Amino acid sequence: MQIFWHGYSSVRIEAKYGDKTVTIMTDPYENEQAIRFPRTIEPDILLLSHQDRKKFNVEGVAGSPFVISDPGEYEVRGVFVHGIQDPAAEEGLKRPLIFSIQAEDMNVAFLDQLGRKPTDYEIEALGNVDVLILPVGGGEVMDGKTAASVISMIEPRMVLPMHYHVPGIKTQLGTVEQFCGAMGVCKRQDANRLKIAKKELPAEDLVVMVVERT
Repeated sequence: MQIFWHGYSSVRIEAKYGDKTVTIMTDPYENEQAIRFPRTIEPDILLLSHQDRKKFNVEGVAGSPFVISDPGEYEVRGVFVHGIQDPAAEEGLKRPLIFSIQAEDMNVAFLDQLGRKPTDYEIEALGNVDVLILPVGGGEVMDGKTAASVISMIEPRMVLPMHYHVPGIKTQLGTVEQFCGAMGVCKRQDANRLKIAKKELPAEDLVVMVVERT
């Protein structure tokens, strides 16, 4: 499995199913002068963290992906996706979805644009998490301190932070260094992508993978 970060809460996951590669994309955003959403990738699955699709640049996504923006369980090309939404957490279309993505015998939890700690309902629905992808920059999403607390609640084996400051973006966000500071002990590795297999997951110490925006 390979995971790339495109900025804000947009990630791309490439997972093998048999001899084929299934591409999952999340939360496409509108272009800015300093950061642009990649238009050349044609995902098989597009995950949207809100039911209001107008929040996202869906028209900027190439191809004809299977779009998931509602809670429920889905199977697409051998990938299992569980869209989770606690009906008691918030009201109306502002209530975000979080996702459990199961592929290559791993469970990837995507907390997309969540601005609070997940509820007990949401944590139970996520199950045992191998890789946790979560926002850390603050603003409309959780900040580094909240993210650090969420990590201790979910207890993943690996963390990939997103939705933090990169040079030139319009939104004022916290940095990944501030998030690592909030973690206290931050066993950090930097790379241009996360390439991981089940057997390569850390057995003991939590690893924070800081993936360069592509």
